[in-house]
Amino acid sequence: MKYYWLTLIAFLVIGIWVKIVSEPNMPLNVYLFQAINYHQVSQLNPVMVFLSKYGREYVWIPLTAILLIFKKTRRVAITLAASFILAIIVGEISKYAFAQGRPFLYIHPDYLLVPPPTDYSFPSGHALIVSDGALVLAKLAPRWLWVVMMIEAILVSYSRVYVGVHWPYDVIAGWLLGGWTALFTVNLERRGILAFVEKFLKA
Repeated sequence: MKYYWLTLIAFLVIGIWVKIVSEPNMPLNVYLFQAINYHQVSQLNPVMVFLSKYGREYVWIPLTAILLIFKKTRRVAITLAASFILAIIVGEISKYAFAQGRPFLYIHPDYLLVPPPTDYSFPSGHALIVSDGALVLAKLAPRWLWVVMMIEAILVSYSRVYVGVHWPYDVIAGWLLGGWTALFTVNLERRGILAFVEKFLKA
């Protein structure tokens, strides 16, 4: 069994656990949420709100488009795009399958810094997409690029708990699922399964 399937198995184990007991009853979930969300630093709030709102689509879509322009990085861009599509599909399915409420539905939302989302909480879609992208880059892109984007992905993921819209387990699950989508797609690319896309773009 390919090692990347272990990340999917870990995600499913946590997901089933969450489904059975619900997020407020997960070990340390409330404690860690309060430790992060209840100890906001006013000077950092605008940065965390910016990362939470714009650190996904407004960073990763332009980056993928830029990488697609240049021949040397086109393979990376195609892999990123394919991985994002897979991540969006499995992420949306997971949200409805596990159907978990967001923290502010259980804990008084005194420290909610952004408008409350109306969809389910588990897993974090932001953590899923940014971790997916960062891990694809870690496998295919130069070190300077993937290190910068890995830091961005960690900050975006942290910001989702900080601003009050996700439980810590949502973020952990997002990274596990993002790890699977990234590594699975990279494996497809290395086996030449995505090569037809690059040939189509060259035509």
